[in-house]
Amino acid sequence: MPRILLIEDEAQHILLVKIRLEIRGFEVAAAQTGADGLKAARAMKPDLILLDLVLPDMEPAEVIRGLRAVAGCRRTPIVAFTGMDAFELHRKTLNAEIAEFIPKPYETSELLEKINRFFVKPN
Repeated sequence: MPRILLIEDEAQHILLVKIRLEIRGFEVAAAQTGADGLKAARAMKPDLILLDLVLPDMEPAEVIRGLRAVAGCRRTPIVAFTGMDAFELHRKTLNAEIAEFIPKPYETSELLEKINRFFVKPN
């Protein structure tokens, strides 16, 4: 079962994403802060990380550096959520570390399509 770590500060969004992914067979762990996300990454060794780029305790680059320092997460794909227009200013510095972007708001089908790219092997 693929393991996904969701780092997101909005409890409602965590609940919705967890439900949508767990019914499709993914194991999902969630954290509401960057610091808790780093702890969860060390414990879980996720196959994929879903990261909100606006967290209350850490800047996106700091969270990503921390995730890359976790044994077993150095090459784990990161899919980033963002609702910020200003993020484009920072995108060039983070782009190399982000495998996919999902702009908020998004459709569930878009989320699942981007996640499945990492787990469904092409024919």
